[in-house]
Amino acid sequence: MNALTTLKAALALALGVTAQGVLAKDGTVNFSGSIIDAPCSIMGGDANQTVDLGQISNSVLAAGGVGTRSPLVDFTIKLTGCGVVAKTARVTFAATADPANATLLAVTGGATGVGIQISTGGGRQVVNPGAASQNFQLRQGDNELQFQAAYVSTSTQVRPGAANAMAQFTVSYQ
Repeated sequence: MNALTTLKAALALALGVTAQGVLAKDGTVNFSGSIIDAPCSIMGGDANQTVDLGQISNSVLAAGGVGTRSPLVDFTIKLTGCGVVAKTARVTFAATADPANATLLAVTGGATGVGIQISTGGGRQVVNPGAASQNFQLRQGDNELQFQAAYVSTSTQVRPGAANAMAQFTVSYQ
């Protein structure tokens, strides 16, 4: 039995010497990001929202002539957790401007002769694509930045179809 045990030990040693471990390739994990001093946070659902402008008759927009506006539709960007550092906020909507009227967002989807206007103050202060809005006064805590949107005719020939636009917004603080 002693010879059998010795044989088993020799066999195990021989197999252990011939077996090689599989070496793993070394790698690197990079982490990136930044810590910012944002005076407020944008409330979750307000970061990505859809504003439904409804269905508007092309004949109503065309009959009123260039500049005829559909009813205003309100939308809000809610800011939360605002501290005492920032006193005002401005919003810039980055979007493609309408070729016939640079104060409007260009629409996609088939409709022509119309653009989308973003405004504040009940439609009195137009926010041009790529330009900052008026200053909104901030208070500590939660704030609502109120806007309106509407279709505006850019021609007396308004062709029906989907009239959509997308604008990315940036909030800047002073």
